[in-house]
Amino acid sequence: MSLFRLLKKRGRILTPECGSGKDNEVAGDLGVKLASLARHPEMILVNIQSVVNDLVVGPNQMIAIDWRDTPQATPPFPGMWLEAHVFGNPLAIQVLRESCHKLVNCRDQHQPPEMVESRWKAGLFYWHHNNGEIMGPMGQTLFWLDESGTILRSSTWLIGGVDPAHKREAASGCELFAFLAAHALARMNCRNVVLRPIASPKVARRHQRDLAPATVWHEIHITDVPQVRSAGRGVLGRDESKMRRFWVRGHYADYRNGAGLFGNPKLRCVFWIPEHQRGNPELGDVIPEYTLA
Repeated sequence: MSLFRLLKKRGRILTPECGSGKDNEVAGDLGVKLASLARHPEMILVNIQSVVNDLVVGPNQMIAIDWRDTPQATPPFPGMWLEAHVFGNPLAIQVLRESCHKLVNCRDQHQPPEMVESRWKAGLFYWHHNNGEIMGPMGQTLFWLDESGTILRSSTWLIGGVDPAHKREAASGCELFAFLAAHALARMNCRNVVLRPIASPKVARRHQRDLAPATVWHEIHITDVPQVRSAGRGVLGRDESKMRRFWVRGHYADYRNGAGLFGNPKLRCVFWIPEHQRGNPELGDVIPEYTLA
């Protein structure tokens, strides 16, 4: 059962202990408010398992792509609920987007320059499973983004009491969740990516258009992959037919600056290029000698 379905079915949440009674009350109020926003009929539900699978190799290994350099990470919708399993455990990331033109704390002249210059502010809140109930928010990350979707500044902190012995581990977990969310959001903004509804066997196809967004799960689907290089030539200009087969990691191809892809000004955008193989398999395989960080 998804965490979102659990939230709607139970109608209640568990909030983390925050030490003092006042702090517990504040955390509880925040949890209730977020749970209410999550149930809004316009909430967009997205399964981001494909992004997690691309980036997370194992408990101690991830593909090192700096999320602060992620292009176009602005949430495409005001309210989103992202879910996936990370290390076998269900994780939900609630994303709320606000325009900084309407927020005093983004435009305040006493704020750091990157906040003052922000166009968007995105709040990320993390939920997880606890003994048959949904618990959260366990942590929060704030992104400040400019007009192009570049993350200018971020702040992450824990919500609730954490055993001092596990505080560093919990903080690292929230950083990982922010990393995954930033890449999921950037993936959705790529030109060759669409959010595709996941067909539900319980709803007739003719009635699917009548469903509210918060009742339809979506998945990140790559529509096509542009051939950004001439046939047989690699990034270094070498003939790939004379090179051993090797893996190319998934990456962003950013053509927003310059003439655009293929010199087409209409293709000044970002593409997602999935992991793939290149080179000549008849010459053998290149065995990676680097360690994933």
